[in-house]
Amino acid sequence: MADSILTSKLDLSTAESAAKAMHDLHASQKDLKRQNRSLRENIDKKAADLKRIQKRMSELEKRGGAVSASSNVQLKKYLREDGTVRTNGEATKTKSYMPGLLDDTPVCDWQADLQQAVEQYTMVKALAPNGAPKSLAKVQEIASKAPVEVQRIFANDTAIGTEWIPQPLLPEFERDLVSERRVAAAFNTMNLPSKTTLLPFLSTGFRPYIKAQAVADDPAQYTSSSMVTAQRTITATGFAVRAQIADDAEEDSIVAVLPTVRAELLAALVDGEEDAIINGATGTHPDTALSSWNIRGRWGDAGLGSSSDHRRAWYGLRNRAISASFANNATNRATFSAETLLADFAKLDAPHSTSGSVVLITSPEAYLIELASMDQVLTMEKFPQPTIVNRNQLAQVYGAPIIISDFIDNDLQSTGLYTSSGGGKTAILAVNTERYRIGSRRGATVEIDKDITRGTHQLVATVRETFFSIDADTKKNVHAAINVAAS
Repeated sequence: MADSILTSKLDLSTAESAAKAMHDLHASQKDLKRQNRSLRENIDKKAADLKRIQKRMSELEKRGGAVSASSNVQLKKYLREDGTVRTNGEATKTKSYMPGLLDDTPVCDWQADLQQAVEQYTMVKALAPNGAPKSLAKVQEIASKAPVEVQRIFANDTAIGTEWIPQPLLPEFERDLVSERRVAAAFNTMNLPSKTTLLPFLSTGFRPYIKAQAVADDPAQYTSSSMVTAQRTITATGFAVRAQIADDAEEDSIVAVLPTVRAELLAALVDGEEDAIINGATGTHPDTALSSWNIRGRWGDAGLGSSSDHRRAWYGLRNRAISASFANNATNRATFSAETLLADFAKLDAPHSTSGSVVLITSPEAYLIELASMDQVLTMEKFPQPTIVNRNQLAQVYGAPIIISDFIDNDLQSTGLYTSSGGGKTAILAVNTERYRIGSRRGATVEIDKDITRGTHQLVATVRETFFSIDADTKKNVHAAINVAAS
């Protein structure tokens, strides 16, 4: 009506037509006001809807968000042929092994959040006698944002999807262990098929020959490369770290303390591995005061030097460099300089491999006293072309990454060994990382057990691995600068 009044020609020829025009005009004004009010209300409603959408999107982003279309496609790889979800890795008809939703490297934030929530739930449930309703609720909240195919595993209201959650399942723990590595991150990892593995290696390498052109119907055979092979036995060693939590702890208190316990377990495994990589030795340990050698107060005194001391797991880099049975490649560097450092690099045997394979591992003291003041040492902001081994690289010198380790002690003797306290010396290791491997038999695992005799739950983190050279033992693939000033 309002539109017709505004666009039509008014009839004002008579009093009656003028009165009607006036009436129609008032009516159109009322109609316009009503429409305007309705429009404003509609705009306000849409604005409120928009705010709710924005708030919801923000919440989803903070919690990992909904699953994107691309992530949804990737997540479907965990579906079995029967439509069920493969939560843990398993053998399939077409492949020997396929990872599962909960133990695979996450393809999106949602999957990472789910794995973390499941990890917390499994630990809390194992430790809290009354279950873990809050932790389970968090798992269900995250799962509710999953693709429909994944949500189906929660369809059983009686079990509420808990039957598919293994006990315990801690995939994130192993991934965090790998990411937290410092010195170990510089070396490649090789999976070991069994506890004891025979490792063949070339003591002399292959040789290429010029390929002669065939000039007859029966050309001569190519020249054969002669080689010499040997083998060594590689044995994985188990590391274990134990923590205790009172068995009457409530869920809220367990959730509060778990991050600390988890972090300490991880730190102990990482530090123990690094200590063994640097200071390890089997048999009669060259560091004869091992029982009193508590590097920088890290380990406490209990068990030091015993048969279960982690520094007896394998031969580490420092002792390989010093020992006459191995590289025997150590040099007294009471006077240290850029020139002596170059000379130390030259003491490494070929093959020298690619740029960045030779790494310096140094104590904090050696870095601050000897290396930091050298013009040739470049901190990261000065790298022309950064060669970064891992996030723990501090600097580089002559293209070699510098990694600081607290497990190169500041109280060694001038020989580079720890035979008593009061030596006051440190060391710097130059190592060709491509000539060493970390042999992994089994990644990190956390087990939980109740000790009824003490009223506690035991959390035990274990890993089975070894550290070895792929060369003959006498190959000079590591050098130790010893008798370096530590003060």
